[in-house]
Amino acid sequence: MLNTHKKEIRIHTNLLAIMIFFLTTFFLQFGTTNNVYGKKGESVFYLVSVGVGDADLITVRAIDTIKRSDVIVCREKMNEKFAEYLKGKEFLDSSRGWRYSKKDRSKLTDKEKKARSEERRKKRAELVSEIRSQIAKGKTVSVLDSGDSLIYGPKAWYLEEFKDLNPIVVPGVSCFNAANAALRKSITSGKDTSSVVLTSRRDIEKMSAHHPTMVIFTMRTEFKDLITRLTKLYPSQTAIAIVVYAGYKEKESVIRGTLKNIINKVGDKKLPFEHLIYVGDFLEQSMKRDR
Repeated sequence: MLNTHKKEIRIHTNLLAIMIFFLTTFFLQFGTTNNVYGKKGESVFYLVSVGVGDADLITVRAIDTIKRSDVIVCREKMNEKFAEYLKGKEFLDSSRGWRYSKKDRSKLTDKEKKARSEERRKKRAELVSEIRSQIAKGKTVSVLDSGDSLIYGPKAWYLEEFKDLNPIVVPGVSCFNAANAALRKSITSGKDTSSVVLTSRRDIEKMSAHHPTMVIFTMRTEFKDLITRLTKLYPSQTAIAIVVYAGYKEKESVIRGTLKNIINKVGDKKLPFEHLIYVGDFLEQSMKRDR
């Protein structure tokens, strides 16, 4: 009788352990989902990165978020690029909110510039109004962006504009990630420093004091002028690489050289908007390590 009772206790204990295991697994897998996706039936506002370059660099989370969304805000080109995921979704063209001068319009002297600035402001206001209207109807809205929305991303303004909605950001592959892969180098393996600075053309003088690896988001920078400035900050033999169309299998390329000869290597070639510049001796470092 005692043995039977002990056996029953072991069975109940095992069953309890199994139940705890499955409940723990469930909450780990699904219990945190609301932190990313929001509660079922709750309207949510997302800023979603769909990656950079080719369409296959989109993440699973981005696809899942798009599927959960009722309204998609993006440019027409992106709508076409990810058409297989956007079927049946309402579409709002985000190009209306693409550019808008933060400068006080009253300080603009050129009448044409002032008129363009006012037109952009009106178009952005219209887009914001439409998005809020969709949210008010209980719909889930996703703004699609490329690359990393929070590294010099033009769509980061949505987070401020809709902060009352507690926007959720879905990260994605950035041009920085894709360019690193194209270089096939560890960017923290510099000879004198392992520091890496991500910067725009405006701040290179401030950032260059200790000769860190510098990754320059060019944004239509005049190339020759940039190299002239860099040559005053780094030794002329410092390695430099230009990654063009990072993340595009068919178009991606890397131009390598030094500050002294890179202008000749580029020649008359017009660099596209989609390029990053890397400066630093990590480009010459071997991946081998002493064991």
